[in-house]
Amino acid sequence: MKKLIVIILMATFSALAKQSPPDAFVLSRTPCYGTCPVFQVAVFSDGTTIFSGESNVDSVGVYKLPNDPDLFQKIVELTDRYSFNSFRDNYGWSENEKVCKEQWTDNPSTILSLQLAGQVKSIHHYHGCRGFEREQELEQLEKQLNELLKLKDYIGT
Repeated sequence: MKKLIVIILMATFSALAKQSPPDAFVLSRTPCYGTCPVFQVAVFSDGTTIFSGESNVDSVGVYKLPNDPDLFQKIVELTDRYSFNSFRDNYGWSENEKVCKEQWTDNPSTILSLQLAGQVKSIHHYHGCRGFEREQELEQLEKQLNELLKLKDYIGT
């Protein structure tokens, strides 16, 4: 009997280990020197959306937002439109290469991460990094994501 239980447990853990993580999109905003909103929002492929407001937002704390089963697909379509995977991984401070024509201090960062079909692509955008290739596209994508996620309702102005 003990052998059977051990075999069942091993089979269960093996099956769980082979499952790929759920498809998800995460948008995070980091602090600045001042009163920039600091938050994170995660949208899963089933439409579950979690907002975590840390500081300088109207909704401080963790909230499960209204479920929208189509939201994740809309995000994927929007990121496809902007060729999300072709953006650099980092637009900010770098000792190895010059990405920014100008670098200003004390700005927040936006971090966009998309996990889809077992692949993860993240973009770290330091808002003090100015004059880089595709800057306007990235800023427009961030703006449209904020609107799509209705973040104004939780962040404020």
